Amino acid sequence: MTLMVRDEADIVGAMLAHHRAQGIDHVIVTDNASVDNTLEVLESFERDGFVTIWHDPEHRKEQWRAVTRMARHAATELGADWVLNADADEFWVAREGFGTVRDALGRIPDDVSIFAVPVVNLTGSPARVGSGLRRLTLRDQRDPETVRTSGIPFHPTPNAVHRGSSEVSVAQGNHRAEVPGWSDSGPRDEIEVLHLPWRSWRQYEYKVRVSGEAYLSNPTLAPSPRHHGMLDFRRLNEGWLEDAYVAKHPSPAEVAAGLADGSFREDVRLKELERDDVPGLVTDVLYEPETATALRAEGRRVRLVELRGEEELGRVRAHHDLAVSQRDDAERRVDVLTSTIDDLRSRGLVRAAWRVDEALRRRADRGRRILRRCLSLLRLTK
Repeated sequence: MTLMVRDEADIVGAMLAHHRAQGIDHVIVTDNASVDNTLEVLESFERDGFVTIWHDPEHRKEQWRAVTRMARHAATELGADWVLNADADEFWVAREGFGTVRDALGRIPDDVSIFAVPVVNLTGSPARVGSGLRRLTLRDQRDPETVRTSGIPFHPTPNAVHRGSSEVSVAQGNHRAEVPGWSDSGPRDEIEVLHLPWRSWRQYEYKVRVSGEAYLSNPTLAPSPRHHGMLDFRRLNEGWLEDAYVAKHPSPAEVAAGLADGSFREDVRLKELERDDVPGLVTDVLYEPETATALRAEGRRVRLVELRGEEELGRVRAHHDLAVSQRDDAERRVDVLTSTIDDLRSRGLVRAAWRVDEALRRRADRGRRILRRCLSLLRLTK
């Protein structure tokens, strides 16, 4: 298994203990200059040979580069049969009847080299601090539209699993892996990933802040302003990220309804990881009932929906402004070409004028297309 971490002390000890029990032989961990006690937790696993620690002090959101390097090392130096590229908040498990993750991988056909595993968010009650292992026990199986109106942009993207290879390339986010000459067999159901993306307000606020700052510090990356991480970074800077964090958790009424209709299903497999012999765990501290109720009020949900509408409107207006700019530019070029034609004809350069006239016709056609697009976007804006 490969793992890149930055300040994950609240969960990484439980994550490593879990995967050791799942039959993972070794974990290569790249520590991205953590400043909490993540490194001490990792060293406790390094002492018994389960973990190798690498260091990357640059905060530039280039996870793909570090993970690719670790995945290739796993194949060339450790003889890995399979490589799982994970995050600290991901707990890989075998589906019912398949035993451990190691058992499940042993049943994969020989002709399968790369495949995808589903990732399931676990949710529950919000907390100020804590690991969430005992608290977040509900599998979020709501339909995508319900998820979006709850402040969650989408369900997680599947993760890629691949056989060991010195030529593998792992994409940002671990969602895709490529090896020359190998084909991706698509999703399989032997393994799944239990995901704890919002363990506590303390963890969530910190992750949003450092991720946003890391993106801004790397001029080679250009995340969309609509990327969920950048949207959260904006909410942080506007002062209402905490409202959004709490709104991502279902209310007691929503939990009851979801358990009744199957939108939520209890999954307690991670509860046993919150024990004394797992290093680094932080006890959950829930929000005070009145605070949680106030923050979880319907008005906050409505505000999330409104903001998404504002973001969509902003995108349309940006396209509209671009179209107007392109139209104005086209009109200026048409004026220049028209003037050039008149000048060439006045000097008797008819053939040259004809060539410029052809360019003018093409420019006018493009200008008309831009104008139609502009008008269409203007109607959308209205």
